[in-house]
Amino acid sequence: MRKIKLSCSSLAKTLPVLVVSLSLAACQSSPQPTAASNVSAYAAEIPQLTCAAHGSVNGNAVKLTANRTKTGDPAYIEFRQRLSPGIPSGHLYVVFGRLDAQGNPVTRQYNGLFPKGSLIGLYGGAIIPMPAELKPSYADCHFSTGAAYRVSLTESQYQQLLGKVRYNLANPPLWRMFGFNCNNYAASLGSVAGLVEPANRAQPSFSYIYSFIEANGDKGRKSPTS
Repeated sequence: MRKIKLSCSSLAKTLPVLVVSLSLAACQSSPQPTAASNVSAYAAEIPQLTCAAHGSVNGNAVKLTANRTKTGDPAYIEFRQRLSPGIPSGHLYVVFGRLDAQGNPVTRQYNGLFPKGSLIGLYGGAIIPMPAELKPSYADCHFSTGAAYRVSLTESQYQQLLGKVRYNLANPPLWRMFGFNCNNYAASLGSVAGLVEPANRAQPSFSYIYSFIEANGDKGRKSPTS
């Protein structure tokens, strides 16, 4: 009987120590946050505007004609001009997303204004306003660019941009060849960063983008990298 009492006494003294040890072991074995958990912070805010439908979730990097990226800004808007099979003036659209700590894009979402109905929509828009597409096309995601202009955004400016884009997706503006075309739409998004249109708004896209860069004082800000 005495031995049993000693065993119980020893157990009573040892049990709290075991409980504490097991608790500490459980805490140490719990998954710890890693850098990989930050990847979710770079998910596209508007997934339907990525190039996923055209085989490239994050789109393409391009060589910049002008670059106004400020250290520490978390996001950007990029104006890209490309050839268009349907119209000699070409097409202007925007790419936007998040920047990493080094100022490099980590997400790309595409948004532009293009009339529905292919050539009928294009040339019909010279007469009457036409319904428009705003989601990226295969050409936006894969065609090479003639020029590109990147401007970084503060968090407040980026949230304004997201709000404007979401509103436009829910309430698509009409496309007019003379009045509100792809150039004017892209510039309207740039207004969140205080960007302005050139004095001559009625230019083909292949010249409009250079006038747009110059109108905003960035003619000499060139970057050899994407």
